[in-house]
Amino acid sequence: MRLACLAAVLLVACGDDSVNISTSSSNFCDQIAEVACHNLYQCCTEGEIENYLHVTDPRTEVQCRDDVVRSCDRDSAQIQDSLKAGRITFDATKMNDCLNALIAPANTCSAVVTDLPWKAACMNSAFVGTVATAASCFFSFDCQGAPDSFCSPAQKCEAKPTAGFPCGTGCASNFYCMSGVCQTTLSVGAPCLSTSQCAKDLFCDLSATPMPICSATQLGGAACTSNQACVSGSCIPGQCMGTSFSCYKDTDCSSHCAGSMQTCVTSASCQSGTCSVGGNLCSQQSQCVAGGGDTCVFPVLCLPGDCIGDPVCTAEELTVDYCTGALSVLPVI
Repeated sequence: MRLACLAAVLLVACGDDSVNISTSSSNFCDQIAEVACHNLYQCCTEGEIENYLHVTDPRTEVQCRDDVVRSCDRDSAQIQDSLKAGRITFDATKMNDCLNALIAPANTCSAVVTDLPWKAACMNSAFVGTVATAASCFFSFDCQGAPDSFCSPAQKCEAKPTAGFPCGTGCASNFYCMSGVCQTTLSVGAPCLSTSQCAKDLFCDLSATPMPICSATQLGGAACTSNQACVSGSCIPGQCMGTSFSCYKDTDCSSHCAGSMQTCVTSASCQSGTCSVGGNLCSQQSQCVAGGGDTCVFPVLCLPGDCIGDPVCTAEELTVDYCTGALSVLPVI
């Protein structure tokens, strides 16, 4: 579940001393509004602010906070109900760390970074389920171990399936679904068919021989054979010799006739050969008389493709827009 009002805080990075964060289970909407409106009024245009608040006339920052609090109070009704009933608890440290990481730095509205400043701080929800497996629940975030547990249609907390069990609506973390059954995710070097089968931070290297295997993603400057191979998601390719086509390895490039870029499958595609004995034209060995060293000799050979350059991963660079960036990233529950 995501709260629409909480999405507002996904505008920012490091903290600003003008916003003081001290959350509790009763004031988290007020604190979220402080962060959201601070960022809006520091970095956004008037039109962007009005669009975000769904109004058509100017608002002060105080009015902005009032609007965001009202929206948050409505959107968090389920959370408030679970808090009152004791089905979840509130972790103030997690919420404080997350909001502090999301406050726009003073006099900064954009920056180029290697990782999102709030990635680690906002990784885990501040709302923690207390309902045990098989006990009564209303929402999946009520359950202990969420998101690896959920509230079933019978309103009982159930653990998501692991290895050997039917996938149902989805497998637990560190498992994937194959042929309707959950399987343990694969480690480095294990044969794979897709990246979804590989453990976290691994990808299925389809270029590996003799078969695709799970491999670790690489940092900037490391050799790569696909975008998936890079932490940044970007591998700078090479170029097929004599063409404008991009490539990561020689097999990405078509074979060509020696002395030209005419594509070919075999040397016979370039020019007919002649039998070494008798001089008859030939396109394959069987057309020449067997024995006596009689072979089909091709004057122009079909050469394998050649990928020029050394494909490498780019360094990870992310542009953070503190007004509009990453509005849907924060998982509240």
